[in-house]
Amino acid sequence: MKFSQLCDTVENTEQEQQLLQFLKQDDMQEAEKVFAKMARAPFMGKLFASLIALSDYESIAAYRQSEYYDNIKDWDFKIDFDKKSLYIGPNDEQKKTALKALAVIGIVITLIVLFRKLRRLGK
Repeated sequence: MKFSQLCDTVENTEQEQQLLQFLKQDDMQEAEKVFAKMARAPFMGKLFASLIALSDYESIAAYRQSEYYDNIKDWDFKIDFDKKSLYIGPNDEQKKTALKALAVIGIVITLIVLFRKLRRLGK
């Protein structure tokens, strides 16, 4: 489920408080330290910064008003309170875009390798 859909579902319910409590647990505090290091990474840094910011807010409504919400709203977000697990991943559209980009990169690398090989054979 997209994070924006999750917010629509849990906002102003008991689950909202469970989510915010879950993010403030000791286990998640350890994960936040890792997220803080990863927040400096290109491309994914904004996602990790948004996750860190989510635990600082007292309500989802307040988080939606922040600049961080736009960075995470389209990501798949699954949480299991019983198992204390959190999954964050790209949605289907983001996966398709990533696959197209990887395909283009693969083609370019293949062409460069072929060109270099043909050039060496020609000498």
